[in-house]
Amino acid sequence: MYADALKIVSSQYKHLPGRDAADINPRVITGGSMLKNEPFSFQVLYRAEPDVFCQPVSLSAVCEGLPMEAWRVDYLPVMHTANVSGEPGYESSLPGLFPDLLLPRPAAPEIEQLNVQYNASRFEKDVDSLLNATGGDYQAVWFTVNPDSRTLTPGSYVIRVTLTSLTDGSVMAEQNLALEVIDDALPDNDAYYTNWFYEDCICNLFGVELYSDAFYGIFDDYIANMTRHRQNTLLLPAFTPPLDTPVGSERMNVQLVEITRGADGWHFGFEKMRRFIRHADRNGIRTFEHCHLFSQWGAKHAPNIYNTDGMRIFGFDTDAAGEEYTAFIRAYLTAFLTFAKEEGIENRLLFHISDEPTTEHMESYRQAVNTVADLLSGYPTADAMSHVEFYKEGLVGQPIANTRSAEKFYGECPAFWLYYTGGSYEKRSANRLISNTAARTRVLGVQLYRYQAKGFLHWGYNFYYDRLSAGCFDPKSSPNAYKMYPGDTYLAYPVMVGSCHVTPSIREKLMAEAFDDLRALKLLETRIGRDAVLALCEEMLGEPVNSALIPEGDALLTLREAVNRRIQETN
Repeated sequence: MYADALKIVSSQYKHLPGRDAADINPRVITGGSMLKNEPFSFQVLYRAEPDVFCQPVSLSAVCEGLPMEAWRVDYLPVMHTANVSGEPGYESSLPGLFPDLLLPRPAAPEIEQLNVQYNASRFEKDVDSLLNATGGDYQAVWFTVNPDSRTLTPGSYVIRVTLTSLTDGSVMAEQNLALEVIDDALPDNDAYYTNWFYEDCICNLFGVELYSDAFYGIFDDYIANMTRHRQNTLLLPAFTPPLDTPVGSERMNVQLVEITRGADGWHFGFEKMRRFIRHADRNGIRTFEHCHLFSQWGAKHAPNIYNTDGMRIFGFDTDAAGEEYTAFIRAYLTAFLTFAKEEGIENRLLFHISDEPTTEHMESYRQAVNTVADLLSGYPTADAMSHVEFYKEGLVGQPIANTRSAEKFYGECPAFWLYYTGGSYEKRSANRLISNTAARTRVLGVQLYRYQAKGFLHWGYNFYYDRLSAGCFDPKSSPNAYKMYPGDTYLAYPVMVGSCHVTPSIREKLMAEAFDDLRALKLLETRIGRDAVLALCEEMLGEPVNSALIPEGDALLTLREAVNRRIQETN
């Protein structure tokens, strides 16, 4: 066996090419803990002996009683890390290959003998994401225990990790990972979590017809992957969402509502929406956030809205406060709310007025709110904004504050969310770029807890366009295509692996861990109180928890282990 062939590290380590055993050894783990209804992820780094150019290998992780899935970690070419100010929270400031894409493979592949000798005498049966070790650098496989968040039997387990040569079948390396499943369960996630989904990107990238059977086959895969990683809220494109569209232009019409106008007024059909909602519901979506009722950046105009003949009837040339649009949007909301009650989702709705208004838009935003306020009374309204004045003026029930503005909203507003857009101008805050450290992404959970935020929003789950919705790209080959911010606009990758159309990123796994951290902190609060939980966070992280916190290394993993122990002690 080769002593340095295999190393087990946590989900908090991102291996960059060129890092050797001396860089990795401080991050090696020998065990961990989890509550009985959550996932636990770790990575296995593997390589061949130094003089080997290419060694076909198989890697497995097995433990009776623990369901497990695995993904090969693939690398993406990042031209610009987006770290223009030299701040912490980046794996590197230099261009290079960064790990993010996760390609599915069995956790314990079946190895079969070949009848003829090629470059290997054995192969992994029915595996697409093969492994080839080299002597030059480590590669990684990501393993997740309990990926579907089932309730496991508590106790102590030992996961056996084995690296096998497919050349001769010999065992190249073996290690154990001790895992304790604690007899306690995370509470349900009571926070909103949404990354906006773009139907037009699915059509353009996969070449399918909007809302066809083929579309919904892909949609189901995406939404199932989304909810598996904790997202519970989905943008409902009743109209084509007025997002990232140049003023005066149009993007693909993805409107779910069928609209006609007769002598007696407006008429609305909801059959397409009914199918959309039922697919999303079957795949685990809890809340439907109605797309914005007024244009982005000011609420001065209508979204692009079309009749059943495909003719645009409202848009950027429409005065949002005008009599015609006012009559239309009120008629529509009346019909929609009736449909929502019939469909049984009236208590699962959230409404947006306009995205990212500023104080200069206060009056146009006020007019928009007043147009629909009586109809939306009792329903939550939420919009991304950085000015608490909108809440103080009574114009929004749940403002969604940029993480950098969290302190301004905390204490002033009892029900606000957090959001970030991912740009490099968002200095000293949580972020999820491919080039960010794992801790900078996962810290969001601790920050959501610190500010008692009601949810988190990001504008891109599968936005495979460049700025202002131009230039569709495949993120597997062009991760920098949106403004040179690698990974900003998407968490999931489009693939064709067997019958599956989507695969998660490392960052999506980390975001799921952030929400599990939030749930664990809330559980511990019921046992020892909020002040004690915050004190524990500060003790383990070594600094106050605020919106600028960017922990180093495995600090969040260490915190989570401490939280798990306190939960166990107070059960």
